[in-house]
Amino acid sequence: MKKTARILLAIAFALTVLAFTGCRALSTTVPAKALSAGPLPANAYPVTIANYDTDGNPYSYRYDHAPNRVVVSHPGATELLLEFGLEDRILATVAPYGPPLPRLAEKYARLTLLKAQFVPSQEEVLAMQPDLIIGWAHHFVPHELGEVRTWGKRSIATYILPSSMTKSRPTVETAVYPAIADIGKIFGITDQTDRYIQQLQTRINRIKASVQSVPRKKTVIVLQNHGNGRFTLYDESYLITHLVDIAGGKNLNERPATFVGAENILAFDPDSIIFVTFSKDGEELTHQQACAELRSIKELSGMRAVRQANIIDLPFFTVNNGGVRTIDAIEKIAHELYPERFPEQH
Repeated sequence: MKKTARILLAIAFALTVLAFTGCRALSTTVPAKALSAGPLPANAYPVTIANYDTDGNPYSYRYDHAPNRVVVSHPGATELLLEFGLEDRILATVAPYGPPLPRLAEKYARLTLLKAQFVPSQEEVLAMQPDLIIGWAHHFVPHELGEVRTWGKRSIATYILPSSMTKSRPTVETAVYPAIADIGKIFGITDQTDRYIQQLQTRINRIKASVQSVPRKKTVIVLQNHGNGRFTLYDESYLITHLVDIAGGKNLNERPATFVGAENILAFDPDSIIFVTFSKDGEELTHQQACAELRSIKELSGMRAVRQANIIDLPFFTVNNGGVRTIDAIEKIAHELYPERFPEQH
């Protein structure tokens, strides 16, 4: 049942993002020559990276040099590569699930985009001759992008973003930090990624220190609206639940709930609702627009959190990023749940 729920949620994500993201010209034009990149330390290789297949089984790949032709089907991973100045290594990627981070927007706009909005075909990727494919766990199945072992037999590395491995109940420690560290090892930039992880840890420690003495953890549900009376409630198999926990909150939903009706939502009485929003016409919803959308759902208008406007809006791209937006999300949740503990932000 849980596997079925994950599949349905993946389908729901795809359908909803397709409905709400703005249009953008797509191209599969590949530069005639190999992408250039700066020099990397020769003594960093070979390096073996432990990763997974789509079912969570261990799978490792040995890199004899830094990848130079990378195809990415997870825009959160694309932002992560851009954050470390690896844009020249990206052969092609998918369109972002909404506006990229402002500091990365110009870089993202210059990237070649794949034909598919979400999952490229095996034929398209093969034609591009990549040396590394990075994507969601559920992309690496035979009828979509293909299995990791099949790509390995072609001497093409694969890397599944750990935050998309829902069977393992991803956390910052088990999914976010390891992904950053792996990028450092794969591309020979461990000095940069180690410093970056330390900066993220410092920010998280500040949040934990601010909320550790709260007398009662405030409760939340993480709600996604698919329209037509259908909703998703995120549970502990998704990274967002751990982010809520770090921020001093408690996710009331403990079971997968995809394509459920309003009655399933009304079974909870959270202090706040984390409302997963989607961009429209290439722009993220403002807080006022997000609140208005949630209040417009008649069946939910009587909920305490809705009546009291205790709504924390987080873009889909942030909730499912698993990379550079993770700590931003934790900080926002903590600040909204406990504004009195972060007076400098208000």
